[in-house]
Amino acid sequence: MIRFTLLLLASLLTFSSSSIAMQHGGNSNTGNGKNKEACVIASLKCAKAPSASFGPDGKLWLAWVFAGHVYVQHSGDKGETYSDPVIVNRIPEKIAARAENRAKIQLDGAGNIYISWTQSLNKLYTGNVRFSRSLDGGNSFSQPITVNDDLQEISHRFDAMVVSDDGKVFISWLDKRDQQAAKEKQQEYIGGALYYSYSADQGTSFSKNMNLSDNSCVCCRIAMALDNNNLPVIAWRDIYGNDPKNQIRDHSLLTFSSALKPEKKIRLSHEQWKIDGCPHHGPALDVDDNNVVHSTWFNDAANEEQESEHVLFYGNSAKGFDISDYKPMGFGQVDKQSAHPYVLSMNPSSINKSATNQTVFLVWKEFDGKKTDILMKVSKDAGVSWSKDKVVSTTTGSSDHPLLVKHAKNMKGKQKVYLSWHTQLEGYRFIALSPTVSADDV
Repeated sequence: MIRFTLLLLASLLTFSSSSIAMQHGGNSNTGNGKNKEACVIASLKCAKAPSASFGPDGKLWLAWVFAGHVYVQHSGDKGETYSDPVIVNRIPEKIAARAENRAKIQLDGAGNIYISWTQSLNKLYTGNVRFSRSLDGGNSFSQPITVNDDLQEISHRFDAMVVSDDGKVFISWLDKRDQQAAKEKQQEYIGGALYYSYSADQGTSFSKNMNLSDNSCVCCRIAMALDNNNLPVIAWRDIYGNDPKNQIRDHSLLTFSSALKPEKKIRLSHEQWKIDGCPHHGPALDVDDNNVVHSTWFNDAANEEQESEHVLFYGNSAKGFDISDYKPMGFGQVDKQSAHPYVLSMNPSSINKSATNQTVFLVWKEFDGKKTDILMKVSKDAGVSWSKDKVVSTTTGSSDHPLLVKHAKNMKGKQKVYLSWHTQLEGYRFIALSPTVSADDV
């Protein structure tokens, strides 16, 4: 617990300002760790918590927050230059804009743009899940709507969103309406709940909110991906055990047989982390061409099966969604406060889609007391064997958590993976990772 407390404090310190980034993908450095220019103009220079996604035409799209607005801009040259930012919500509102709870951006196969975010309310730890879309290529956005159909001033936060090529929108979030109902009845209810809503008409309307699982952690990001049937797969930090004083906060996985029919919840991790509080460390998730689930997470408890002191873990299902033989791999360095891992799979070939031909990328943060590194591991055989750890970016200032973004196809029919990372000193970094992977790295 002491080590986790120190890790959390370091994480907060390494991104205490989370709001300073440079325009045009910039690499400028003030030299003294301070930004001398006031943040008075909406630009990447002053953005909070950027998210990135590629469109079907190869354009890179960013969503970020500044002064109560969500902004969107795009780049046609992989982050070298950007268009002027466009406002999503015309009326300003309080918006959660931090590493674990940022605005999300997704595009469908026609290039329509979908945005979700958490609107912060007046009471502490409260919020609403908000949604907007653009059907004209990002020139304008619809009036934002609230996705949660419970409008109490309680927590509906930490939204996650995925969008299929045909414009179906899937949103999940952490919700406290059931906790509130139990409280009013003077009943015990641990944590929050995982809620969900679905749109079959490009976000014109959403289904009635659905409780997918009770007793979730209340402030760790949710991970979502689409399976090969264009149905959502969700991973989140769950609470196991009914004893309020002996809570185990490991992870769960949920798949769907149809858009409104979730399957039985599956336990994803078994580190048995007993902690009465929220770690602010959500999982990451991806599904490859063969419906294999690749996931990664943080857990500050020794893995007894592996007799490991690692705090970062990776696992794959190997047989579609069957994780009965799930054997997580520990990685990262405890003494360097390894944290906030992210995972993404890629098919390097447009022809060979075999299970062993999937490339998997892992990135995470490490802090040595002076600088923060982003490290990477790569597997070229769908997670069976892995490369050596490799530093791909570094900063001495505050920084966001690393994200991975996949370009669907390049001109040669091959996929490419990029690191999206927001730093105070160097600005917004968008770094191609695929070309850096060589035979020597594996």
